Amino acid sequence: MIKAIDTGSGPAIVWIHGFPLSSASFEPQLSIPGARHIVPDLPGFGASDPPSGAMSMDDYADAIAGSMQSLGIASATLAGVSMGGYIVFAMMRRHPSLASSVILIDTKESPDSPDAREGRAKTAEAVSRDGVDSVISAMYPKMLTPETIALADWRAETVMRAMRSASVPGVTAALAAMASRPDSAETIRNSAIPLLAVVGDQDAITPPADSERMASLAADGTLAVISDAAHLSNVERPAEFNRTVQAYLARLR
Repeated sequence: MIKAIDTGSGPAIVWIHGFPLSSASFEPQLSIPGARHIVPDLPGFGASDPPSGAMSMDDYADAIAGSMQSLGIASATLAGVSMGGYIVFAMMRRHPSLASSVILIDTKESPDSPDAREGRAKTAEAVSRDGVDSVISAMYPKMLTPETIALADWRAETVMRAMRSASVPGVTAALAAMASRPDSAETIRNSAIPLLAVVGDQDAITPPADSERMASLAADGTLAVISDAAHLSNVERPAEFNRTVQAYLARLR
C-alpha cells in the first residue's frame, strides 16, 4: 500500500507527483481551501516502500485507484505533474469513473522517442551503479528557473528534499515505466472528462506547446500558462498556480 497525505475537507483532489520527486512537491497546494487533498508517494519515493519489481503506468494507476478506494473516494480531480500526468492518462483509461476532472501539469501526452528511451536506460544503469545523486544532479536544474535556483529559498529546498527521498528501486522502475508508456493522444480525444493543462512558460522539458496540444485534443480542454516558471510551476509560482486551479474548479462546479 502506498502512503498518502490526507488533509482538508470538500471535493477531493488527488495530487500525483513527478519524477524523481515525492508528495513534498505539492506542499504549496495544501493551502487551497474547500478541498480534500490526497497526496500519495509513488512506490519507492517519499514515505512509500520501494516496488518489489517492474512497474508500468498501469501499475501506478492501479495503486492510486486502490488508495482512493481505501479512503472512500468515489471520484476526484486527478492532478498530475510530469510523470504524474502519465499516470493520470493511465487512470483515464483504466479507472475513468474515478476522475471527475483532470489537471495536467507540465506534462505531455506523447510517448518517448527511441533516443529518449535509450537515455532512460542509460540513466537507470547509472543509478543502479552509483545511486540517485546522478539523476538528481541532472534533473534539478530543469525543475526551476535559474533565477529561483539562485535564490536558494524554500522552493529550492522543497524540490531538493523531495528528490532526496527517492530510492534506487523507485527511480529505476519509474524510468522503465516512462520509457514504455503509450501515446495518450487518443485517451484525451476519446474522453469527456474536463481537462486543464497548466504549464510554466519557461518549461524546457515539456514546453507550452505540449500543453496547448493537449488542451486542443480535449472535448472540454482549458490551457493555463504560468509566467516565470519552469517544469514545476506549482512550486515555483504557487500563488498563481493555486488561483488558476481554484478558478477552474469553481467554474466546473
